[in-house]
Amino acid sequence: MDENGFNQYNGGQDTPPGQGQPYSYSGYGAPQPGMAGQGPAGGEPAPPKKKRKFPKILVAAAAGVVAGGLITGFLIVPAITGQWVQSSGLQQLPTKEEQAQANAAEEAPNLGGEAENIQNTQNPAVEIAENLSGSVVGITAYNKQLVSGQEPVEQALDAGTGFVISEEGHILTNNHVVADGNLIKVTTPDGQEHIAEKIGGDAATDIAVIQVEGLGIKAVPIGDSDSIKAGELAVAIGNVRGTTFNNSVTVGHVSIAELEVALDGNKMTMIQTDAAINPGNSGGPLIGEDGKVIGVNTAKKFYSGMDANGNLLDSEGVGYAIPINRAVSIAQQLIENGSIPRAGIGITYTLISEIDAKLWDTPRGALVVDVTAGGPADQAGLQQNDVITEIDGVDLTTGADMPVLSEKAVGETITAKVWREGKEYSVEFTLADMNNLG
Repeated sequence: MDENGFNQYNGGQDTPPGQGQPYSYSGYGAPQPGMAGQGPAGGEPAPPKKKRKFPKILVAAAAGVVAGGLITGFLIVPAITGQWVQSSGLQQLPTKEEQAQANAAEEAPNLGGEAENIQNTQNPAVEIAENLSGSVVGITAYNKQLVSGQEPVEQALDAGTGFVISEEGHILTNNHVVADGNLIKVTTPDGQEHIAEKIGGDAATDIAVIQVEGLGIKAVPIGDSDSIKAGELAVAIGNVRGTTFNNSVTVGHVSIAELEVALDGNKMTMIQTDAAINPGNSGGPLIGEDGKVIGVNTAKKFYSGMDANGNLLDSEGVGYAIPINRAVSIAQQLIENGSIPRAGIGITYTLISEIDAKLWDTPRGALVVDVTAGGPADQAGLQQNDVITEIDGVDLTTGADMPVLSEKAVGETITAKVWREGKEYSVEFTLADMNNLG
């Protein structure tokens, strides 16, 4: 192994199909000095090989996707930019949050309150709403601007819902409700307005925690989203449209207990319900038939797949909620740490399609579009235009998607195979917390 952590991999493909000069990607400039015929850490030069040059439109298309989320040129699968290793197109979000949970469990407050027995089994929705509405609040995020010589100006940015989850006044909501505000106000059912502190938010799971100390409102009872079944009663409480709190109630059923949908280029497992989730409902509770919260409602648009023509299928006419087990796990870490550790190597990439691989005489895999300065990939010597053909035991040359590294622990070591200039190399990465990198 050399100083950059690369070893030349001799068991893989040394000579790609085709002949000609070593390739270059025009859109990102010439290869680094000494790159042609060398591995990431140098080594013996490879025999000259004629390679087709990647056209400017190919790399420009990748850059366009990274910058604006558009799919153009030859690239069929979009590259999703971000702070941790991401998959092309849809990224499976973490199913486990093992990092920091031990500390969080010890020091975080107990979340959730006692559930009241439901007496009206014929029409339990009314009783459920009465029992929990007092713990649901309206949330408005503002941009507060200080103007010289004038009173501060408060511009409302977003309005949503939240619900109290601890005696200490912690409130669970959607991250997109509070993410952009520098001033957050909470309106309680009695009409009183309170300034809230933002404890932390996680864009990847769209969960945030804010706090109003001394609020004096009981916490909602927390259910078990892993045990719900399709057909069960679902009651949604929220603040529909605008900043005036109204605690609206919609009633339906759990349509699908676990549905994989797409949000902002990420895959998420959600609860699907036919209870209406309207604008302003985001962050409110979805309550099961036992009167316990089973999910966090979100009014964001999701995509559940593609039709025969490749068009995304959106969520029109259905509602979604983040499973409460996931939400509480995230909330505990936010209360303890203010953020969620996200392990990764620090690259942006796009998957090379079978057509492009044949056209440009490269293996299939993950084409490195950008490398985060100071990240594990940068430290190991990865460069733009490298092709990752295998990582963490997943063979990417078959068209498989990048594995989810954010599920792993920060500090864990993984291995990869990297193709550069017709040769393949092995490399080790020590996963870092991408929250700490630019």
